[in-house]
Amino acid sequence: MGTKLEKERGNMLAKLAENEQKLFKKVYKQHVNAMGSEERKKYGREEITKVEKDVPNKCLNVHFANGEWFRYYVDGTWG
Repeated sequence: MGTKLEKERGNMLAKLAENEQKLFKKVYKQHVNAMGSEERKKYGREEITKVEKDVPNKCLNVHFANGEWFRYYVDGTWG
């Protein structure tokens, strides 16, 4: 059984459509792989506090516990 926080994070992704979940997983993997090991610790999946659709910008807004957030775009980039 996962922790309450793990369940909440799983529910965040479950609320996304299948193609949005795939987008998140693809871009998140590329995003963290571009970071150094120390930076990666701040952006682990357990640090994600919210994932929301941003339809006008055709992206997902991914928020982290440290207050930072990134847009994950359909072309596989982030910003």
